[in-house]
Amino acid sequence: MKKFFKKNSNIIIAVAFIILVFIFIDDVVGKSIIGNTQWNSYELQARAWLNGHTYLEHNYEYLELAIYNGKYFVSFPPLPSVILLPLAIIFPRSIPGNFVILVMFIIEFVIIYKILKRYKNSELVSLFLAGAFTLGTNLVSLTVDSGVWFIAQVFNNLLCILAIDAFLKEKKYLVYFLLALAVGCRPFSAIYMVMFFAYYLISEKEVSFPKRLFNNIKPLIPAVIIALIYMIYNYVRFDNILEFGHNYLPEFIEAEHGQFSFYYLLPNLRQLFFNRMNIYDNLNLSFDMPFCFLIANPVFIVYIYRSIKRIIKEKEINLLRLLIAISLIINIIFICMHRTLGAWQFGARYTCDLLPFVFLGIIAYQNKKDRCITLDKFEIICIIFGIMLNIFGAILMYSNKLY
Repeated sequence: MKKFFKKNSNIIIAVAFIILVFIFIDDVVGKSIIGNTQWNSYELQARAWLNGHTYLEHNYEYLELAIYNGKYFVSFPPLPSVILLPLAIIFPRSIPGNFVILVMFIIEFVIIYKILKRYKNSELVSLFLAGAFTLGTNLVSLTVDSGVWFIAQVFNNLLCILAIDAFLKEKKYLVYFLLALAVGCRPFSAIYMVMFFAYYLISEKEVSFPKRLFNNIKPLIPAVIIALIYMIYNYVRFDNILEFGHNYLPEFIEAEHGQFSFYYLLPNLRQLFFNRMNIYDNLNLSFDMPFCFLIANPVFIVYIYRSIKRIIKEKEINLLRLLIAISLIINIIFICMHRTLGAWQFGARYTCDLLPFVFLGIIAYQNKKDRCITLDKFEIICIIFGIMLNIFGAILMYSNKLY
């Protein structure tokens, strides 16, 4: 035990620091690190399953419930309820959802740290970048409260980071399996399944194309099985294998252009890139909702900055980094075709779904030696700014002092 603590002392201290940060935020805003929230409809769904139903027994006016054939359904993909199901048995009255989501956040931090250490990055850089992609992003405000919207995103981020870890370990089956699970939290994670499939198909040039195609279809089998389970559950609830509930939300039923439309694309792009954070003469701050994702999550700036430097240095673009960039752009376009951009939030929470692949974009070099990262002053300033901003923003958000 003593050897374990000595070997892992830095990461243990970092995890303790993260817990203290959230205890501090919760204390300031009047929440509890082991508490729950009325917004966790995933818990309600898990308890409905234990009672033999796929629907909730009655409406909850404050939740986004789908209404179909006179019944009320959770209108989000179901995987978080699967994760919460055993906890619903262990905690028959109320799951400590805020603690569950914090554990997911911490595991993501540790996995990122372990990846960076595996590629011989320094202890300081590994801890700092792990903090950049967790504490330095809008994931902080999502992790304070285990509401249905937030828990799905934090679970999704963790599963995507685990998929990236599997990719770097060359475990193809596991990559697709984990991303298929992530689709059960955030459907646009399917974009990155296509990205990895394209990468494997193009990069494995030593065999003929038909054999390459066959070799890359086989690892998809576990993911296809998971997709079939999702489809069956969708059909049981909504008589449609592709419908998980959002199209039956009153706000989308009544919307002139529906849930998704090119009509929303340009206005939403303007919001994501140009909505502002305002600083007044008395140093008070106010924020649009959402505001520019580059400010809200400065690791995007670090990614773009490092990518440009790398292209100038190499005068060519590595295949994986090209596919990552294309996938991120496609994801942003799809996000902006949605009628809303996340409603009540600090920053631009939908863009948190891109963060695992921004991380992969930073470390996606051609050999292990190249993955050793050094950060210049500009990058360090961006990351420190992101950490300070997002801790402060989480306090503002849950103190009802936002906007």
